[in-house]
Amino acid sequence: MIDGINIPEYEVTQFNQKIKDVVESNFTYVRIRGEVSQLKSASSGHIYLTLKDENSVLNATIWSQKKNYLQIQPEVGMEVIVTGKISTYAKSISTYSINIDRIELAGEGALLKLIEDRKKRLKSKGIFDEEHKKQIPFLSSKIGVITSAEGSVIHDIINRVKDRFPTNIDLWPVPVQGVEAPEKIIEAIEGFNSSKYKLNPDVIIIARGGGSTEDLMAFNDEKLAISVYDSKIPIISAIGHETDTTIIDYVSDLRVATPTAAAEKATPMQSELKQIIIHSYNRINNFFENKIDIIKSQIHNSSKFLKAPHNIIDNYRNKIKNIDNNFFNQLNYIYKLNYKEFSHIANLIRPPEKIIESQKKYLNNTIKEVDKIFLNKKENYIKELKKLTLLLQSNSLHSNLKKGYSIIRKSKKIINKSNLIKKEDTLDIQFLDKLINIKVKKIN
Repeated sequence: MIDGINIPEYEVTQFNQKIKDVVESNFTYVRIRGEVSQLKSASSGHIYLTLKDENSVLNATIWSQKKNYLQIQPEVGMEVIVTGKISTYAKSISTYSINIDRIELAGEGALLKLIEDRKKRLKSKGIFDEEHKKQIPFLSSKIGVITSAEGSVIHDIINRVKDRFPTNIDLWPVPVQGVEAPEKIIEAIEGFNSSKYKLNPDVIIIARGGGSTEDLMAFNDEKLAISVYDSKIPIISAIGHETDTTIIDYVSDLRVATPTAAAEKATPMQSELKQIIIHSYNRINNFFENKIDIIKSQIHNSSKFLKAPHNIIDNYRNKIKNIDNNFFNQLNYIYKLNYKEFSHIANLIRPPEKIIESQKKYLNNTIKEVDKIFLNKKENYIKELKKLTLLLQSNSLHSNLKKGYSIIRKSKKIINKSNLIKKEDTLDIQFLDKLINIKVKKIN
């Protein structure tokens, strides 16, 4: 009590609890409209977001166990209406927020605008272009089906395939509605395409029954559209009814109105296949029959030009005889012609004895001339040799020693200049009769 005023006193926790009781007792379930401005996914699986309008903001939470029941995945900038309970939190800072149980776009117009914006973004990337479409195989050994394991869709596909042409079917069960659906369908597409998958299917069918635009939102997911585009296996989309069109219908290799129609596109009609086989057999049979008739006709026509064997032999015998006669006549003519030419040449040839006698005389004269030249050369060489010998003797060391000269050597080298001699050098002096060693004591 302050100044006599009777005012209750609370601890902080008590007061926050009072506020919590008031808020949660007065606001059970509420629907709130606003724009998603912030979005964060926690490792626990919870989603935290902020709703805003022109003047205020409100915190919101989507608990992980509620996530799988949502019809759409919230995105920043999305105008939504959320349904949930208001709750307070007072552990650190007092706040209140809404725990979302349901989230929907604010009107079908906003939902259609969201889909249209996604379509424009994907179209600009070129993934809707016809040039990227893969051919659906005429006869598949296995069909992969991505749909719910419950409901009539999978049974319609199985029954239709069985009626047309029994083929192996691999079902990859997925949820076909809710926030979790796109991720699970992407896992199925990647699983069927994986090299680890045993005997990959030749074609994939993605199917579900009809529903509202909101029910089919899983098939308007951008990541799912990219996964369909990246699939190496052709994909047939069969979503909703004939009037329903989703984004993956634009990306898939073939879009059909119903799951039953998808089964028909994935398998040929057995009776039609039999007719094709019979038609092909008849065409092949007719082709070979015509070919045989043509060959028979060609053989018959060719036989008309064939002659009896003995006529052919006689014809070639006469040809050989004519060739033989022509050969000998030609040989005789060549012989006579060459004989005349030979006789004419023989008259022009001189007797070999006269040629030999003439050559002998020429050879003898040549020998005499060579001998004469050789003797002259020899005499000249002898005279020159004597002359050089006398010159060599007159200039030899021995001759000079006899004349009274002596030879001075230093280390066995002849000394011809005084500047080559130094004091204390040992010299050898060669005279005609002796060799004297001297030592230089003084140089003047």
